[in-house]
Formats: sequence, C-alpha cells, structure tokens
Amino acid sequence: MKTIVLLIIGIVILLAMFPIVLSSTHDIQIDEQTDAGLACTADPMDVVLTEDLWQDDVTSVISGVDSEGNVLTATVYVPATNTLTVTGWVTPATTCTIVYETDALTAFTGLGPLVGLTPLLIWIAILASLLGGLFFTVKGKFS
Repeated sequence: MKTIVLLIIGIVILLAMFPIVLSSTHDIQIDEQTDAGLACTADPMDVVLTEDLWQDDVTSVISGVDSEGNVLTATVYVPATNTLTVTGWVTPATTCTIVYETDALTAFTGLGPLVGLTPLLIWIAILASLLGGLFFTVKGKFS
C-alpha cells in the first residue's frame, strides 16, 4: 500500500513540474534581440526588424519603447519583410527600441522541433514508468 501511495505522489509531482520543463524548453529555443534607434515618427508606424520574430508571432515582442519612454504596442507582423507595425508613439519621439524573441536554433537544422518535443517524450516515459510500477504493484498484491 505504501508503494502505491508513493507512486501516486510521484505522478502528482510530475504533473506539477511539467510547466517548469516547458518554460525551460522555451528558453532553449529562443534568443532575445534588441533593435534600437529604429525610426518612429508616426502612429501607427512600420519598423523593419533585423531578425525574424520567433514563430512569426507578434506575441514574441517583449517590449517596445519610443525615445520619450512611451510604451509601444506591436499589432501586425509581416514575415516576408520583417516589418512590425507598432502603435503608441507620442510626439516628439523620433526613434524606438524593440526587444523581441528570435529562433536560437536556426543554425541547427531540425533541432527546434526536437527540443520542443523532448519534454513531452520524457514526461510520457516517466509517466508510463510510474503507471507501470503502480500496475505491477497492484497486480502483485492480488495475485
């Protein structure tokens, strides 16, 4: 009975720790890029980024600030031209700084999807081991 309780506790701990593993996997997949001195003279304004946004997603923009300290909001991204549309510019600002996430594993062909899948495979393997141990423990008790 003690073994069964320990296995159930192990499964609960595994479920609680899975988000931590996913977060660290995301940290491996991305780099942070800062583009400073981009011309910002209108609202909305299209700025051209030096790198591709991670997964071509506007949510990969960490922050945007104009030269007067006003917070900018990223609204649209065009992957073909690396153009990001930002709003929130206020006169007399003339430049802005955009901080965003880029793909850190581009140079390693195929590694990005593998890194994204690895935590799930490890989680399934550990869960299968715990459930298998639980099954054989219960089976041994009633055999």
